[in-house]
Amino acid sequence: MDKDQLIVEYMRIYFNSHPEKVPENSDKAFELFQKMHKKYKAKYITEFKEKSEKYVDRFFDDKDKNKYY
Repeated sequence: MDKDQLIVEYMRIYFNSHPEKVPENSDKAFELFQKMHKKYKAKYITEFKEKSEKYVDRFFDDKDKNKYY
């Protein structure tokens, strides 16, 4: 699943659970959706980057330990 689709799905679940947080004005609602999408996308990318870096670091650390020559 694409990161944008994943974030949109998360927002859809959130706003279905909390419909009172969606403004009545469509322009304000759109601005809120854009703001939240940008926020969660940045958070998702940051977490993915940290997990990837940890995996790569662990891979190279383990690789050096398994040398038998």
